Amino acid sequence: MSQFKRVVLWAALIAVVLLALLSVYGAFLGAEQARAFFNSLPLAVYWFALIALLLAGFIIFRRLLQTPSLLLMHLGSILVLLGALWGSNGGHALAKRLFGLDKIPEGQMGILEQTQENRVRPADSNSTRELPFFVRLKDFRMEYYEPGFLLIRSRTGQNWRLPAVAGQTLSLGEGLGTVTIQRVFQNFRIDIRGAERITYDAPGGSLPALEVSVERPGEPPGSRYVFEPTMGHGNPNDRLIMSYSRMVRDYISELEIVKNGTVVAAKNIEVNHPLHYGGYHFYQHSYGEDKLGDYTVLMVVSDSGLNLVYGGYAMLAAGIFWHFWGRRALRRSCVPARRPLASEDARPAKSPADILD
Repeated sequence: MSQFKRVVLWAALIAVVLLALLSVYGAFLGAEQARAFFNSLPLAVYWFALIALLLAGFIIFRRLLQTPSLLLMHLGSILVLLGALWGSNGGHALAKRLFGLDKIPEGQMGILEQTQENRVRPADSNSTRELPFFVRLKDFRMEYYEPGFLLIRSRTGQNWRLPAVAGQTLSLGEGLGTVTIQRVFQNFRIDIRGAERITYDAPGGSLPALEVSVERPGEPPGSRYVFEPTMGHGNPNDRLIMSYSRMVRDYISELEIVKNGTVVAAKNIEVNHPLHYGGYHFYQHSYGEDKLGDYTVLMVVSDSGLNLVYGGYAMLAAGIFWHFWGRRALRRSCVPARRPLASEDARPAKSPADILD
């Protein structure tokens, strides 16, 4: 192998090792800082240099074109890098300049329940841009792991946890008595009719609560209602402080895409299960509540370059599988085993560089 070929081969290997190190480093930066780091000018030069080295391999090492597995691996790597560059901020600016494609690389949009919105605030910007369609939020809800827990704390710092299931009982020891969960409400409501107090689960809405009784020796049984958003009892003389806690399992936004007054797409999105439409992915990002009601915050991400990345990974995986396992399995199934000749046993093994030569 000539000296020039060795230089190119070693440069490509060093570039690939550097890519692995940069990927590990970026994993510790966090999403925002990693995005800025990988889109910086020095890294942009590195991406183009890596693509140039991979393309140069096709010219210098003819075996890459003659061996399907090596060809797939190198083409796949190039497609992944090209797709990532095309989906970057610089790639979006280039697409606008060359083809007039004016897409939002990434941003956020907030939508109140039963309203629609098409304004997106791009990342690192205080202005807004508009989508060519509207996104309507039919409903936002949270789903919880069941059961929740009744959390109990004494004034002396002792803590207990009791599953929020009707009939569950816990003895807190002498002086503090026994706590029993009488009822579990999904949407607590109370009606007072004269001297009678009626509590029940109402349809719709969400006001989770527990009815809890406390029995102490020598005292009449007492009961209280513990609500999820609050501590449930504020009497400073009470020896027990209780709260109702439920762990969120999922956040769900029921979305519709409205274009020219017609619903053209709909999906209940969850974390990591976005809605895809019009060249964008809509991810569940966060939520909130204000005086106008509940709202959801969506992460809007352009899909530019994504198909190139997916195609590149598919080619890369196919090439690796065929190179290390596929062709050997095919050879074993089609060619009968034979003993190697003595001359073959004595033949020295080739180096990686000689294989590509």
